[in-house]
Amino acid sequence: MRTTQIARRAPRQARLHTALLLVAALLLTASCRSSKSAAGAVDAQAEASAAHTAFSTSNYFNTISRNALEEDFLTAKIRIQILMDGKSVSSTGTLRMQRDEVIQLSVVDPLLGIAELGRMEFSTDRVLLIDRFHKQYIDVPYSEIDFLQRANVDFYALQSLFWNEVFQPGTRRASATAFSYTNSAGQPVDTQDGIVNLNYKDRILQYEFQTVQPSGTLSRTIISGESKSKAEFQFDYADFQKFGGKDFPFEMVMAFIMGSRQAQFKINLSGVRSNSDWVKHTPAPKKYTKANPTDILRSLVR
Repeated sequence: MRTTQIARRAPRQARLHTALLLVAALLLTASCRSSKSAAGAVDAQAEASAAHTAFSTSNYFNTISRNALEEDFLTAKIRIQILMDGKSVSSTGTLRMQRDEVIQLSVVDPLLGIAELGRMEFSTDRVLLIDRFHKQYIDVPYSEIDFLQRANVDFYALQSLFWNEVFQPGTRRASATAFSYTNSAGQPVDTQDGIVNLNYKDRILQYEFQTVQPSGTLSRTIISGESKSKAEFQFDYADFQKFGGKDFPFEMVMAFIMGSRQAQFKINLSGVRSNSDWVKHTPAPKKYTKANPTDILRSLVR
């Protein structure tokens, strides 16, 4: 009987691990040309130059910035649903974050709900992916994954995405004047209500941060290449609840389009706390096989 249960569980575990590795790969490739800070305060000179009568970009940007959590730690139980290639895989796990230090996503067996199946850990200088089902892992600095190095990927854009913050690619301090501001119709903002999109474009990618007046709540982040039909990453925020005195999304949905391949990664948070009592960095498993990150990630995003 036990052998039959294990046999039935194995394909589901394997699918979950493949899906999680794909999510990790797409998260990293989507964060190309990332920033080194979340949206911060704007200096007085920038505020003065950006302000205008009906809609003040500097004032609105400050409103957005004030939404950022002041907590340095966030821990939560999570329910995960991964949709990929027309199939759905669900499980539970934990999310642990320390600002400017680490993001940990741990996933447990979807049937037993106890044993950890996999872990994704993003630190400021390294990427750790542990596949306990296949007893393998990736543990390398960002610079050793060649296509990520060419894209200048770092930790801080991922942090901004998970902390529900606007960021400016390529700088530690976001400025109100770095963005263009448009309404839902793509026109300049001239009223103090409705949708406001903060737009930023570098030589490789386009960034769109969709916010809602008057609160300045960030509801969606879109990162795309020159042709949205080829590559697009969308991060949606919903179910805002109070945490640390601020509104924070208890539901996050990441959607990816990479050529003909599409995937969606949805997490729902519960039991959210500001807890610092946990191991911040996971050691690489000594008895596991160290995998080649470039081969694995490239194969997943083909």
